[in-house]
Amino acid sequence: MIFRRIIGYLWQLSDVLLFISAMIVLDYTAFRINATLGWFVISLILFVLGWLVEAISERKRGDS
Repeated sequence: MIFRRIIGYLWQLSDVLLFISAMIVLDYTAFRINATLGWFVISLILFVLGWLVEAISERKRGDS
């Protein structure tokens, strides 16, 4: 039972790390193409992250 929890936490951590690394690679690639595109991708990433935070907080607020 404790191993299932540990595996679950590790899986969630790997999801977060992979998401962050994907955003970094996407932004780096956009800056390599063009600086304007890089700044646009940064703003898009921040918009998506803000939306995800709001969606997660709404879901957690509804559960409690």
